[in-house]
Amino acid sequence: MNILASEGNVLHMDSNARSVLIRELEQIRSARVIAYLTSDRQPFNAQIALDVLPLFYQTLQGIGRVEKLSLFLYSSGGNLDAPWPLLNLLREYCSYLEVLVPSKALSAATLLSLGANRIVMSPLSQLSPIDPEGTFITEAQPQKYSVEDIMSFIEFAKEKVGIAESQPLSEVLALLTKEIKPQILGSLNRSHARVRRLARKMLQFTLNDPKYETQLTEIVNNLSQLLYSHNHLINRREARDIIGFKEIIEYAEEPTEKAMQSLFASYAQDLELAKPFDPSALLQNQQQNSITVRQAYIESLELSHCFESTVRLQLNVQTQEINLEQVAPRWQTQSLESEIAK
Repeated sequence: MNILASEGNVLHMDSNARSVLIRELEQIRSARVIAYLTSDRQPFNAQIALDVLPLFYQTLQGIGRVEKLSLFLYSSGGNLDAPWPLLNLLREYCSYLEVLVPSKALSAATLLSLGANRIVMSPLSQLSPIDPEGTFITEAQPQKYSVEDIMSFIEFAKEKVGIAESQPLSEVLALLTKEIKPQILGSLNRSHARVRRLARKMLQFTLNDPKYETQLTEIVNNLSQLLYSHNHLINRREARDIIGFKEIIEYAEEPTEKAMQSLFASYAQDLELAKPFDPSALLQNQQQNSITVRQAYIESLELSHCFESTVRLQLNVQTQEINLEQVAPRWQTQSLESEIAK
């Protein structure tokens, strides 16, 4: 496969070579494929966000309405406002939606996957809980809070310490509000209720018969409350047999698994997911340098959208610290029709 070097010294794959991999996956799945990947490489990680909606619209317009659509998804999460409108946009253009998970589809990516008819997983695939976390500024310092941590504290006070009477419990709540502002507690509670409601609405695209109510409730409860850690990783066996997805989880057969891993490897190379960021090496004994960093992709056979930034590195001679400045973040769009025609 052709590998080219950009001006920013970032390796990327020839668009025609990637088109071959996407087309192969489409043939195996008998579906049109859209790839959506956000980098989790620090410090240049990207997240699922609302700004992708017009880009997905362009991509879907280029494909047209189809019977079956495959969303090839890799992300560590993002904005909880994004999955619902993105799911509805995808379903405007297909009768059957599947999500292909080559590696990680966590948090908001898991939430998005709930709206699929099938979630196709390999032995490497991972989902996660969808319980919300929030970062708030307290005393000028950012602090991350999880609704599950707060609920677990109250549960600990009630069950482990033995507090059951209303008066002692109110004292526990008073102690909690001294540590965490009531506004933050209220915000986390609203987020928790919203994510549960969104999860139910998404699952109802597939589990839309009253006979599935028990299964639907089981999935929502497990993902939003009963796993006790936002960082818990869910493999395909656990997703199918313990979380409650059952037939929604499809074990990828060998042709699908190989095609998924080949396509993911090409994106992982472009996004440099396995490469630690070493600013000293990038300076190359200079006091300053600029690089181009790719952070996300939305691609089909027709269109390629790549989110990239220019990063300026500056060495402070006195302290020997290297300062980073990320400038000009932008989505770059390229038509691939000419490549496909070859």
